[in-house]
This record gives sequence, C-alpha cells and structure tokens, in this order.
Amino acid sequence: MTPTPTTAVTNGTSRCVGVWFALPWLVGVIGLVVLPVVGSLCMSLLHWDGLSLTRDVEWVGLDNYREILGDDPLFAKALGNSLYYSLIGTPLVLAASLAVSVLLSRRLRGIGLFRTLFYLPHVLGGVATVLIWSWLFNPRFGPINAMLGWCFATVDPLVRLFGAEGSSSWPTPKWFYSPQWCKPALILMQIWSFGGAMLIFLAALQHVPRSLDDAAAIDGAGRWRRFRHVTLPHLTPAILFNLVTGLVFSMQAFHQAYLLTNRAQDDGLLFYVLYLYRCAFEPPYRVGYASALAWIFFVVVFVLVLLAVWSARSWVFYEGER
Repeated sequence: MTPTPTTAVTNGTSRCVGVWFALPWLVGVIGLVVLPVVGSLCMSLLHWDGLSLTRDVEWVGLDNYREILGDDPLFAKALGNSLYYSLIGTPLVLAASLAVSVLLSRRLRGIGLFRTLFYLPHVLGGVATVLIWSWLFNPRFGPINAMLGWCFATVDPLVRLFGAEGSSSWPTPKWFYSPQWCKPALILMQIWSFGGAMLIFLAALQHVPRSLDDAAAIDGAGRWRRFRHVTLPHLTPAILFNLVTGLVFSMQAFHQAYLLTNRAQDDGLLFYVLYLYRCAFEPPYRVGYASALAWIFFVVVFVLVLLAVWSARSWVFYEGER
C-alpha cells in the first residue's frame, strides 16, 4: 500500500523527535568519549608538556612508542607489576567470592544480615580503608604481624621437638615496606573486597534449576559432584563476567598504590596507571609520552579481555546451546 502524505509526514516527525531525544546522549558520547580518544591519539604523537599551546609542542611521530618499548625500563616494571596484581589477584577474588556465595545461598534465618556484612567491604573502599590496611600491615606494631608472632611462638615447642631451630625467632613479613611482600599484601586487600563478585554469583545461583540438583542427588551424587557437574556449569557465564570485569578493574588499580608506595618497595607498587599519572602530572610533565602509554595500556587490556572471551568458548555453558 502506498503511504499517504500524512503518513510520510508523521514518520518524518517521529524520526526528528527521536533524534532530539537522543541528542543529549550523542553530545555526551562525542564530547566525553570520542573527542578525548581522538585527542589522546593525536597527543601521543607529540612532545608536549600539556601546559602551553604555543610553545614546546613538537611533532615526534612514533618516537614516544619507540622510547616506551625500547628504552624505558620503568615501562616493563610497571606493566609487570600490574599483570602480577591482576593475573594473581583476580582468580583469588573469584575463588573467594564463589565459595562465600555458595555458603550464603542457603535459606537460613538471618542470612540477609550475613550477606550485607560480606558485601560491605565492597562499598567501603576508599582512602580511609587503604589507610586502615596500612596500619594492619605495619611491620612494627600492626595486628597482623603481632598475630603471626604469636603463632610462631605457639608452634615453637613443636618445631623444637623435631630438632629444628625455634620458630619464635622467625622473621615476619615487612609487607608494604618490602619489594617482595608489597604486592601480596595488596592482593590480600583486594580479596577482602570481593562483595561485588559475590553479589553476581548469588544472583546466578538463584537460577540454577533445583530439579537437576535433586535428580543428581537421587542418582547418588554427593555434594561436591553435584556442585561440579550441575551448579558450576550454570555459573560459568557469571564467572566469565566477573573475570573480565575483575581483570579490567585490577589493571586500572591506582589509588591503593598511590597511597601506599614508598622507597623501601623499590618500585614494587609502581603500577601502570600510577606510572602513566607520574609521566603526565609530575615534572617534567610529558603529556604526549603519557598518552602513548595510555594507548599501549588499551592494547594490553584489550588483548587480556579478548583472550578471556576467546577461551570462554571451551568452558562457558549457556543454557539452550548445548
């Protein structure tokens, strides 16, 4: 049927109204996403301090990238620290959040209170929390080392019984004042705030068919086998989601390292984003160099996410596909 002029006018008016409704979003995307991305790409090809638009601006092409990949030892150090923190901390957070979510999925009286308590650390993150952890990990008067010293003294008679030297004199870790222990201490802080991933797992557990679990129990499967072959496959989409978001956010870790870094660590907490920040906002203010670092960082994170999504084809189960 041929549309009438009235229908054509109505459709055109609807399209114009739709464009006007989408205009605020389009302005935000172009102004806050597209233009900054293009601007950072252009600045990565410049030698610029970011303070003047009329002087000290020099086109250097790919020289910033060549210097980063070839002559900058701190680049490899910062990238290695971030990968260590992300690739070790993220799986540990996933394991802790999955274990706690399974325990909290039971229908018990007061279970809502326990869920709230375990979720609170995820909400309470910030500068104050980091400072509290720095006190807990203090090697001289921190409670964690005090507890370790008490444990060493407790097992000292047992250790001496087997002819070994006493354990009461064993050294306790220096945590944030040691290049070897600063990253494990930060990973422990990361595990403590597993509430966000736990909430995702709790939601996913509500959609596991109870009938399949009951059928497996009737067939004689124990709790572990039911969890391994019934519950866990239904949680793999949530595991993939938490894995990808965990990798992205842990690679962007900044404020913890910024607040806790010190000379005794020998750049042990020089994370990639912290190094990028120092290049851009500390003398000599190499904004172009920092922009090149940002684009290399984008490529690294993109590759990590791509590998995680690509590997998901072999272990993620989507109901209705298999």
